[in-house]
Amino acid sequence: MNQKPEIDYGRVWHYLWIAAALLALLAVNYCAFNKYLSSNAGLINDFTPQENDMEKSRSPAVAGLFYSAEARQLDKEVKHYLNLPAGVGNKQPRILIVPHAGYYYSAQTAAKAYVELAQYADTIHTVILLGPSHHVAFKGAALSASDSFSTPLGKVKVNKAISGELAAKPGFEYNDRAHVREHSLEVQLPFLQKVLQKFTIVPLVYGDAEPGVLAAALSPYLANPGVLLVVSADLSHYYEAPQAEILDKNTAELVAESAPEVENHMSCGAIGINTAILLAKSLNLQPQLLDLTHSGNISGDMASVVGYASWLFSDRQNKEEPEPLTPIEQESENLEKFARRYGVRLMEIARRSLETAVNEQKQLKISRQDYEDILFDKGASFVTLKSGGALRGCIGTLVPQEGIAMDVAANAYRAAMEDSRFKPVTAEELKDIEISVSLLTDFERIRFSSEEDLREQIIPGVDGLVLRDGDRQGVFLPVVWQEIPDKEEFVDSLKLKAGLSPNYWSDKIKIYRFRTVEIKQDEN
Repeated sequence: MNQKPEIDYGRVWHYLWIAAALLALLAVNYCAFNKYLSSNAGLINDFTPQENDMEKSRSPAVAGLFYSAEARQLDKEVKHYLNLPAGVGNKQPRILIVPHAGYYYSAQTAAKAYVELAQYADTIHTVILLGPSHHVAFKGAALSASDSFSTPLGKVKVNKAISGELAAKPGFEYNDRAHVREHSLEVQLPFLQKVLQKFTIVPLVYGDAEPGVLAAALSPYLANPGVLLVVSADLSHYYEAPQAEILDKNTAELVAESAPEVENHMSCGAIGINTAILLAKSLNLQPQLLDLTHSGNISGDMASVVGYASWLFSDRQNKEEPEPLTPIEQESENLEKFARRYGVRLMEIARRSLETAVNEQKQLKISRQDYEDILFDKGASFVTLKSGGALRGCIGTLVPQEGIAMDVAANAYRAAMEDSRFKPVTAEELKDIEISVSLLTDFERIRFSSEEDLREQIIPGVDGLVLRDGDRQGVFLPVVWQEIPDKEEFVDSLKLKAGLSPNYWSDKIKIYRFRTVEIKQDEN
């Protein structure tokens, strides 16, 4: 009679343990691999706007009339005009005034200003172009809704962020009719394309405008050394040469004296010149006349001439050079650009995540098919919930670990459901919940010799702080300064949040600063 083989239960359990361990290992690896695949390698802190393939470009209006329409010939001509010695000034040009006639008559005068930009090509990233309207009558200044302006040398991208900000100011509006046939800005582009590396433009054509209004709106941008203003202006028109020379000399004297009193009969661009004078006064810039001539010196016809001049405005010699941006300041600028471009999408993700958390009791899953690829670059965020102005939840991440889209979704869920200071948000509260999303820069350690030295170094309203002492940690976003504006109280409260006494101090305490860019619900 055959006997049934005995089962070695010890060996069976051994194999079962091995199988379970392998399954657990596979699960961990799958989660890690899935998280790796779900995020891009890039960081949103390094964001720079990219080209848009579906762009609207303003076509050249005077190619073949004011300058060559053939790319090679135009390139050759502009290089010829720029073949001049540079270095008349030892400071970076902040404003240029240049003529806008056909290249045959005025390009050599314009080139004397543009050649001074070459050594600052890596610094200048934005050019505001300001010129008069020759074809369309209107009040104020006209912005362009185009994505770029084209010349035979290629396309120049429009700075949509600055254009959008200016459109919200009095005296500015989008008006592409004013740009379609206008040459005053267009003729400047080939020169800029040859002397600068990578730059965007803010094209502004003005009609009946107030120089004071224009100067007040542009001044904040000109405070940035990376922004250049190019004012397009010819001088007197169709006088006999001797009279034109007197008028143009008077204009030059007004510029030298910083007197914004140039009249329309003195310049086709008087409003722009007066705007430049006002900006130079407010920014402490020194004007320098580079060339003063007229068309008769080219054509030989002295009976009816057009005047041309070029100036550059730079910092006065006694003005200190601006400090370069620190790494977190540069990251903050990058995040501001990112927020302007993608803030609406991030707010949409935060709102969807909140509603999914409350109504379905689960976390929103983010798919690459639903959002732009750049939203899967890694980033760190905090999501803050408020109800009736009172805090209702706030949770975030300090270090970029996954795509910003997923980070925002996860933090919105956690702020609503897992903030230990509050009960989970209910469906009845949803309609009253206000959301804000904060994007974080990297950290910068603050070196200090004492608590008093620390307080001296932190910047109220700007710095977010992380305090670490052993395994204790406290974090305050910059927005907390609105509730605790006093430096001493701010640091003491941060210690409390880390579980330390306000009177506690140790040489082992480490403090790190960071900056945030906040995206608010009512701004999107």
